[in-house]
Amino acid sequence: MSNGRPMNNDRKLSFKDLKKQMKTTAYYSKPNDFGVEGEDHINISIQSETRLGKILDPAYLKSINYRFIGKFASVMSLWYWVRSPDFDDRLRQLTGRNLKMYADQNGLHNNYVPNFKAIIGMATWQKIKGYPAILKEIKELKEGTKLLSYHVVKASDLRVCTHYAEMIIKIGNIIVDSVKAGAEPDFSELADDKSKTGLMFMEGVLIKLFGNEQKVEALKEAEAKNAAEAESVPEDDYEEIHSENSQHVEQEHANPQVEVSPA
Repeated sequence: MSNGRPMNNDRKLSFKDLKKQMKTTAYYSKPNDFGVEGEDHINISIQSETRLGKILDPAYLKSINYRFIGKFASVMSLWYWVRSPDFDDRLRQLTGRNLKMYADQNGLHNNYVPNFKAIIGMATWQKIKGYPAILKEIKELKEGTKLLSYHVVKASDLRVCTHYAEMIIKIGNIIVDSVKAGAEPDFSELADDKSKTGLMFMEGVLIKLFGNEQKVEALKEAEAKNAAEAESVPEDDYEEIHSENSQHVEQEHANPQVEVSPA
């Protein structure tokens, strides 16, 4: 452990979380075995000492616009929205402690969502790819740098794995490997229901949201048509459109969003 790390509020470690950590032999289950963050690892957490670690965390306050379902204040807001039985739109803007309190009161932690990990992966990528400086930082990460996800206990400076460490580290590794390779991330390995991987892994959610499969099939047909039309755009026109969008993205993210502490 290193001294001088920022110390935030104590985190309560439940017996369930402790038991889960003791069962796993994954490297990230022992965050105290690592040295200074930024040298041998990146901590995916709001408590991270690096901007990359903060931005990768689901609770980082950066709005995303997920295709077909709209805008959310953070990836964590989407996280609980897709888990809410009635898709409560109040969750779209809730963040931090208010979001956690709402999730606790309404039992949103364990509701099954088809392809949930892949959905969160796509949402995280939607957020990350809007930051050119972060993409550059990922490309320049030195070989051997591990991704961890932990909170720091204030009283002892002890590192404790987040409850979502396994999932967010897998997502982070897919993004890092893809960016380094200059490719679009593929989150299909995180999909648990291969029959519901259409429309950005959101097919199962959309069927539940709209109440029928016909609407979703219509969306899929429209997407296929749009994709076919996009392929027919002359190369010169595409490059001009792409250039304009790139400039817009850089202007939109010139001022970073304010972070919030995870609840």
